[in-house]
Amino acid sequence: MTQPPRQRLAGYAAARLGAWAAGFDAATDAPAGVREAARRALVDVVGCALAGSRHPTTLAVADHARAHLGGGRCSMAGGAPAGPLAAAMVNATAAHVLDFDDTCFEGVAHISAVVWPAVQAAAETAAATGGDLLSAFIAGAEAEAALGRSLGRGLYDRGWWNTALLGAVGAAAGAARALRLDAGRTTAAIALALAFAGGQRSVLGTTAKPAGCGLAARAGLEAALLARSGIEAPVDALEEPRGFAALANGGHHDPAGFDGLGARFALIDPGFAFKAYPACSAAQAVIEATLMLRIAHGLRPDAVAAVRCEVTPLVVASLTFDRPETPTEAQFSLPYAVARALVDGRFDTASLAPDALADATVRRLMPAIGMTASEALAQSPADLVDHPEAAIVTIDTHDGCHLRQAVPAATGMPANPMPDETLDAKFRANAAPAIGRSPAEALLGRLRGIDGLAQAAGLLTEGEAA
Repeated sequence: MTQPPRQRLAGYAAARLGAWAAGFDAATDAPAGVREAARRALVDVVGCALAGSRHPTTLAVADHARAHLGGGRCSMAGGAPAGPLAAAMVNATAAHVLDFDDTCFEGVAHISAVVWPAVQAAAETAAATGGDLLSAFIAGAEAEAALGRSLGRGLYDRGWWNTALLGAVGAAAGAARALRLDAGRTTAAIALALAFAGGQRSVLGTTAKPAGCGLAARAGLEAALLARSGIEAPVDALEEPRGFAALANGGHHDPAGFDGLGARFALIDPGFAFKAYPACSAAQAVIEATLMLRIAHGLRPDAVAAVRCEVTPLVVASLTFDRPETPTEAQFSLPYAVARALVDGRFDTASLAPDALADATVRRLMPAIGMTASEALAQSPADLVDHPEAAIVTIDTHDGCHLRQAVPAATGMPANPMPDETLDAKFRANAAPAIGRSPAEALLGRLRGIDGLAQAAGLLTEGEAA
């Protein structure tokens, strides 16, 4: 492929992202609020990775990675060290396997679960500091969000799973920053990731989804490592007539999406959504509304005649399993989420155990739970930003009551932020079973003070239980 004329290189997306990411330093280039938002994202994603570290899917990916990707000294959540590509792949799988990790609606992607594992492995490979890791994480997250802005919502609507498709690019940008690559090599890393990125929404509800998150983190890190070794890629990989935008998005891309780099940060505008429940983000408001009704009215499952859920079109597009047969399908099932919440008065990791899916009361309730799309819940551009997964739940009881609860934005959504104490409690609940209560508390302290860590390699391993 013929490269574009040299004088035009700086205008291409890969070059713009590469020049910005390579020069980014969180200590001087990010406002305090952005740095704090990044620390919160790291608290959440590391806790999710520890919670998912013993999941059968994670263990299967770990066995594969150790067998085929070589050994090394990079940290793996809840496990023995491994090579950088293996560590990135396994940590990303673990971070996403419970679907408990954050979501960014700028691109509709789980950004942290792909970017952090790649950045962590790269930072350890480069003997980087905690401050370097924070800078690299922000650089990767913001590069991915800017790409999402440029491509627009149509990408997701076409059937692409943006967590992998865009995530590999964010991971490449972040890993390149952690490896301290210059602008030219960072551009090459981003271009490589653009040239080979992929991911379909057909994986939702299967173990390919968390494994695909791992593949995206590995691909982004590998692109950065290849770029460091001198491998080149077309700098116009986004814009070329046979490139990313043409093939994945009908040719649409808006260069203005990159204009705010370094001035507008997606970490705070619109912000990342943190989940209170281990299920698709589209189920969060529905679960919260159901639990609110159950508590307020002392509802028992046998009192429920029917449940009607009015939701946004994005929720309908995401929750596609009416009668889930596996835990991964249950994470994308509105009837299961509502029934489980009604029966237990909670929705947590135990709600996804195989025996929980077989619960006779839950199975009896699910056919009585319906979902309809309401355009009124997402009428304006502001609604799409602030309330993209709003829900109204109405429960009809056998004695003739009609109980209604609206939740425009679930707890943890940017419009309804999760308080620090709630986020820390979520971290403790996720991390302590994997590494012990005291080590989890120490790790939380390191995450909250990551800027001061002398070595990023000490983040996961210092003080962990044997």
